[in-house]
Parts: sequence; C-alpha cells; structure tokens
Amino acid sequence: MFGYVVANLDKLSEEEKQQYRSCYCGLCNALGTRHGSLSRITLTYDMTFLVLLLSALYQEKCEIKSGRCIIHPVRSHTYWQNEITDYAADMNAALAYYNFLDDWADDRNILSFGEAKLFEMEYKRVEAVYPHKCAVIKSCLDELSRIEKTGEMNPDIPANCFGRLLGEIFVWKVDGYAENLRAFGYALGKFIYIMDACLDLKADIKKERYNPMAASSSEEFRSVLSLLLADCTEAYGKLPVDRDSKLIENILYSGVWTRYEAEDRKAKRRQKK
Repeated sequence: MFGYVVANLDKLSEEEKQQYRSCYCGLCNALGTRHGSLSRITLTYDMTFLVLLLSALYQEKCEIKSGRCIIHPVRSHTYWQNEITDYAADMNAALAYYNFLDDWADDRNILSFGEAKLFEMEYKRVEAVYPHKCAVIKSCLDELSRIEKTGEMNPDIPANCFGRLLGEIFVWKVDGYAENLRAFGYALGKFIYIMDACLDLKADIKKERYNPMAASSSEEFRSVLSLLLADCTEAYGKLPVDRDSKLIENILYSGVWTRYEAEDRKAKRRQKK
C-alpha cells in the first residue's frame, strides 16, 4: 500500500533532485545500520517524504556524509541524516514487518512468511523503543483486516482506519505540531488507501479479492482522489514549512499522481489497440 508518495522528478531542479536523493540514501543507510542490510529492500519513498517534512518543520540539523553501498558500489555518494532519519527507519521496519505478515495471511506466500520471521526481531527492537506507536499500528491493521474480511463496501471505513495509522506515524513528538501533523497524516493515509484500491481494482476483481471501490466507476476515481488530496493540502497548509518547501510540495501536489497517471496512460493505449 506504500510507494505512492514520490517526487515528480521531471519538475525538480538539479539541486532539489540531489536533496531528494540524499534524503533517500540517508534513510537507506539508517535502515542498514539500525536493522541490518536486508532491511534496505523495504525502503519506501513514503518514509523519505516523512523525513523531508519533519526535518523541514522542526528545522532539524542534518549531518552530511558520503559513502558507497551495494546500489552505488563504485562511486561515493553524498547523503544526510538526523534524528528524524532514525525515527523513520524504525517506522519503516515496523511497517515492513506487518506488510510481510499481511502478504502471508492473504496469499500464504512462504517467502513472505520467511521475511516476516527475519524481521520479527527488528520489529521487537522498534516496539521496545516505541511501544505506543507499535500498539496503534497493530490495532489499526487488525481493525483493517476485520473490515476487509466483512466485505465492507463503504471505502471511507477502511480508509479512515489506514488514515489513523499514518496519522500516528507522522507525529514524531507530542508537542504543538502534533495535532496538525496527525491531521495531515490522517488525510494522506486516506488518500493512499483509496489510490491503492483504485489502481488495484481490476486485478482484485479478477482474483476475487476485497476492494471497496468495486461499486464505483472509473470516471469517479479522479474526482474522489482530488477531494481527498484537497484535505491533505489543507492540512499541510497549517504546518509552517519553509525549508525544502518546493520539493515537499512537488511530492504532495504532483508526485502523488505519478502512478495513477502512468496507469491511466497504459489504459488509454490499450483502448487504442
């Protein structure tokens, strides 16, 4: 369900692209350091966005580093990290653990079961540091599973559940920003859930899997998603973000549509054939 909150690289300056890559690489490095090299395969751009937003909001100082990795074994590359990078790496690991469990429950994929087992110890380490957040994540995902099993066709109900989960993750500290960050994460979570359901609809119908958008027509998708994104941007407007604002707004206003528009173009090409 993750992987939608990405940048539209075509509309970024070279400086913004470098900042984005450096943030992504910093998070990748933190995952490897905190949870083992294998955890790097679970890295999502959604958590990269979390680092960018929170670092900008809190004006968190960044440590600039350089190094090589499996992806960049020859040329040294620059990346940056701070406390928020470590927090996002921990949340990424927790979500990856539950994602593997979910894949195992849905498809009985033995690979997913093995991956969940490998990540279980890392999840327990995160849980020891963030017991409340892990409890909220588990509670929301358990509730989401129950909703999906009942075949609930009101998409707001499961989307609200996922929104609560992401809202909790966006609250790094209990302070003056917490309420607005929770509202923003909640709105973004709803958007992500519905976007995912829209893009998976054909495959879910074919495989007879649950999808709350099954009763909607494709013509309605864009308008529904636009309304949900408007809630996100309204909540974002209440956050005093100056640093990296153009990059963050590129992701929020343009990048989040990237996968939807790519699928839309594919569908139109198929119709022409």
